[in-house]
Amino acid sequence: MNPTELDWLSSVAVPVLAVRADIVVALNPAATILFGDAAAPRPLTLSALFADEAGGLAAYLHACEAAPALNALQLGCTLAGERRHLQIAARRLYPAGTAESLWVLTVLETRAPPSGTVGAPGAAPGRWVHLLPTILDQLPVALLIEDDDDVGVFANRGFTEIFEYALEEIAALDDWWHKLYPDPLIREAAKVEWAAKLAMAPRGDGTISTSEFQIRAGGGRDKVLQSHSFRIGDYRVHSYVDVSQRHQLALDLRQLADTDALTGVLNRRSFFQKGRTLDRVGEPLAALLLDIDHFKVANDRHGHAFGDEVLVEISARVRAALRSRDLLARIGGEEFAVLLPGLDRDVALGVAERLRQTVEDVPVTRGTTRHRVTVSIGGACASTAETSIEELLLHADRALYAAKHAGRNCVWFEGDRA
Repeated sequence: MNPTELDWLSSVAVPVLAVRADIVVALNPAATILFGDAAAPRPLTLSALFADEAGGLAAYLHACEAAPALNALQLGCTLAGERRHLQIAARRLYPAGTAESLWVLTVLETRAPPSGTVGAPGAAPGRWVHLLPTILDQLPVALLIEDDDDVGVFANRGFTEIFEYALEEIAALDDWWHKLYPDPLIREAAKVEWAAKLAMAPRGDGTISTSEFQIRAGGGRDKVLQSHSFRIGDYRVHSYVDVSQRHQLALDLRQLADTDALTGVLNRRSFFQKGRTLDRVGEPLAALLLDIDHFKVANDRHGHAFGDEVLVEISARVRAALRSRDLLARIGGEEFAVLLPGLDRDVALGVAERLRQTVEDVPVTRGTTRHRVTVSIGGACASTAETSIEELLLHADRALYAAKHAGRNCVWFEGDRA
């Protein structure tokens, strides 16, 4: 046979061998790459390429002599030190029984059968197993694997980036709890919650829990993480995603929905919503309405930017003079509302006078512009929860009208007489 008759093999993209008896008489570049150093010896035999599986291949070719339409051979063999799964199809170029009888073998590498999966008895690991740590480092999540003694045995790069700790710094359970949960009360609550999840998780492999929780990262920042924990054999695997930005965005949107954009205090809708949820059982509730005196004059004289400065400054002074449980809102252009839980009329009257004095004492300044600002305040008080917020503010509004009628820059409560 003229060797040039097999030159066409080099144009075939998949591995192809030309075989006569036990000798490989030609192989294309794709086959050379597949078999590597095993394809170097000359003469090249099937045993050199397929080792212990060469006998099975020879038997397959012998069977093909009698039945040329046989299905492709599925062959597992070791190439370059790694276990491969090959599919081999044979086609005879020259008639059987002649001296020039020649077979062309097309070799395809296929996926390993199920018996070759990781963890199966006797299965040889593929190349990807050696790359697994590198693969896990590329994941956009934090990954932690713990053994049955609650000790971390593996963490990927995402873990270090999210937690801002190396694994050895928090691998021990005590270090984990104390560093990630520095507040003792929060730490104990987290321990109880995790113990409950472990107790409720089904036995055997499977999901333990999916949850969101807050931790203190190594850099001192609080982060909200979303976790998925599951059990595989004697190990627990945890994946974590940092959702802090999403939570902050939700808080920002809620803040925008609940507050006045200019002053930062509650808006009208949120004020009434929060006011209706106050626990008013067994304690009084006072309401104040504050109106900036002659606000339009300041706006017209000094411009709208200065008017905005007056609104921001007055709301800040009033808020600083109130308790944390009190509610303050801007409910109109220059009108503010205050709810004072637990205060009766006499105490609320004292609070209102203090607010009025706080506004009057210091002029509002913007650049070289100084403007003395005063407020008129109307108040009302309800001793029982039977009076609605709307009704209470209606009484305060009447008192505010009386304060303006009395000359402004003063405090009036419902029932006062001129």
